[in-house]
Amino acid sequence: MPDKTLFIVQQFEKQGKKLVQGRQMELPSAEQAIARADRDAGRFAGVIAVAQTVDTETGEVLDDPVILAHHGELPAGMIGED
Repeated sequence: MPDKTLFIVQQFEKQGKKLVQGRQMELPSAEQAIARADRDAGRFAGVIAVAQTVDTETGEVLDDPVILAHHGELPAGMIGED
């Protein structure tokens, strides 16, 4: 079962009072994902960078995501908050 770690940055934007998902992008390394999240912090309502391991054959998620960086407003429960 070949696995791969994906480094993902998810942006969040405000539409009125509502927080909505913006662009999601995959980056080649944890360092680049963190740097992108840091750069996006001032431009978006919220941003999070995570590392996620998946099975490349099935697409199955193998582990819980690891939060690399987060800034601003995020959906409830995204970083372990209730």
